[in-house]
Amino acid sequence: MKAVILAANRSTRLSPFIETRCKPMIRIAGQYILENTICFLKEAGIHDIVLVLNHKQDMIRQYFGSGQTLGVNLEYVVQDELKGIGHALSLCRSSLEKKPFLLVYGDVMTDYNPFLSILQTYSETDREVALIALPESSKEFGNVYLDHEMKISRLVEKPQANQANYVFAGMFVLFPKIFELLEENDHNIARCYEQMIASRGLQACLWEKGWIDMIHPWHILDANKMLMSSWQTAEIDSTVKLLGHVHLEGAVRIGPGVTIESGTVLKGPCYIGANSYVGNNSLIRKFSAIGPNSIVGYGSELKNCVLFGNNDVGRLSFVGDSVLGENVKSGSGLTTVNHTVDYSRITCSSNSDSVETGLVKLGAFVGDSVSIGARHTLGPGSIVESGKVIADCITL
Repeated sequence: MKAVILAANRSTRLSPFIETRCKPMIRIAGQYILENTICFLKEAGIHDIVLVLNHKQDMIRQYFGSGQTLGVNLEYVVQDELKGIGHALSLCRSSLEKKPFLLVYGDVMTDYNPFLSILQTYSETDREVALIALPESSKEFGNVYLDHEMKISRLVEKPQANQANYVFAGMFVLFPKIFELLEENDHNIARCYEQMIASRGLQACLWEKGWIDMIHPWHILDANKMLMSSWQTAEIDSTVKLLGHVHLEGAVRIGPGVTIESGTVLKGPCYIGANSYVGNNSLIRKFSAIGPNSIVGYGSELKNCVLFGNNDVGRLSFVGDSVLGENVKSGSGLTTVNHTVDYSRITCSSNSDSVETGLVKLGAFVGDSVSIGARHTLGPGSIVESGKVIADCITL
């Protein structure tokens, strides 16, 4: 069986990170979203994968190449115009029209391998299968309803109520018949699903473990926490240098070439990428992921944050509940304030829209290649666009 991963779409709601990368190339818990998906597919026995690309596609091509380093075979298809999921899938017809295949949306994440479950359901029923999940709120997604045989009986593409209900989880086993349906329905994938439900049926495979669809920037933190929560053991490369007294607790993962100075405390689950440096007396708290080639200055504290890589956090800084893009440099004394004075829910403003996050603790989101001078404070929910330069906070 082959798989097709849809990785073309650009989601403007993920600003300030989507301007400089495609969504599947966001690094979560030390691994790109797409890399995580491909590894799950390989584990499930799927080695032939078609990738549909558009936005920032060179990042994917350069990193994954032919797929040989991951033990898979990758084929690339370009969707020149973003005309939706159905159109993207139709471009892959010549590669997929002979046998059933897996359709995977490239912006969803799970903490364990979902393909093992969906393929088992397919083998037991010999029907087309949709993975379904139950998020806290289903308003952002197409809602599905089930009959007593776990077949999908109804699809509501745009629900009105903000409630908890089953939703499509972005992974399907489909038959080649789907390409005829796409032609009949003007490449509208939702109408194709509805037609399948009404005629030959669409089997549901219920996913009861962690699942996140990456829509807003704070979902990066949710996904990072979800993946790290599944870690059971510590993994420390043999080349790591722990200088003096370094205290480690829980599932701490440290890549090759890392140096950690004396007095530092690492509270897992946390991750430090290859060739990074952590200065004396620093505190790296739970659910912090530091990308490769990064520097954390003396006496700094990191808590529930994601650093994409090649970051430089100045000494005596606090980075909490925040995401820093690649190549972000900050001077000493940076503080990301992660709650309001009265602990009210935090609102983020992006692309001229204000979005209620529903969270009372949330820090800053800093795009790629931002330079922040010394002694700066970023308020809760701050968004700093890529490439911005903020001068030192000099008072004299």
